[in-house]
Amino acid sequence: MDKMKDIKLIALDLDGTTLADSDTLSKRTKTAIESAIKSGITVVAASGRPFVMMPDSVMNIVGLDYAITSNGAVISKCGKTVHRSLILPDDVLKILGAVRNDDVILEGFIDGFTYADVRYVHRPLDYGCEPEYFEYTRSCHGKIVDMRSFLSKHRNELDLISIISTDKKLRNRLWSTIEKACNSVEITTSTDHFVEIMSAEASKAKALLRLCDFLNIGMENVCACGNADNDADMIAESGLGAAVENASQKCLDRADIVIPSNNNDGVAQLIEKILKN
Repeated sequence: MDKMKDIKLIALDLDGTTLADSDTLSKRTKTAIESAIKSGITVVAASGRPFVMMPDSVMNIVGLDYAITSNGAVISKCGKTVHRSLILPDDVLKILGAVRNDDVILEGFIDGFTYADVRYVHRPLDYGCEPEYFEYTRSCHGKIVDMRSFLSKHRNELDLISIISTDKKLRNRLWSTIEKACNSVEITTSTDHFVEIMSAEASKAKALLRLCDFLNIGMENVCACGNADNDADMIAESGLGAAVENASQKCLDRADIVIPSNNNDGVAQLIEKILKN
């Protein structure tokens, strides 16, 4: 495939894409990433996670210096933030107004840390958390009893707000209500049961564009790979957009290439093909 030629940057989603369902990085995938870096390709971790919750197995790879986190709200280099797109304080209040009569779980990301409703931290499986992410959820930084008050108090600091509910109709209604009420937000989802809200200036695609501009790399020389709706835009914007075969339909529709699943070293196979070209 011609689009595999002259790739200078590879942006990789983590959960469901680069990491196996066991939340682990395979030896083959780690070796492929290391080989890409040694060949001169910039490899970027592009995740919905906040920075502090990024896995050591990925972030400790030598030469993997850049990370896009909190669904594109934050860009960091070697662990130091170089760009943040915060939700506007007025929009935070509008979001809280939209959920005021609904019993939903709320999360907030602030400066790389996760703050979550204590109910979700103590009983994540009750709210749709997959078993393999049980420990990840339990290890969040802040366990908050009154998330509405917490988010209101910190409305000038928020990178991302998540609304968590197993009720699809409720999620869809809140998504629509918030979209209409707030002119300066980006709404997406990385997994079932989540509605994820950032600044309109934040998305993985927008963060990737910013980083490429800084690095003087054209998007035609970028490969982006993901599995969820929050990856679809960066897949579409990249010269080579790749989706794992277990990806959401939105990702599959926008991808140039479909690769094996996250449990079958799809990312490793993609990188190996790029390096051969």
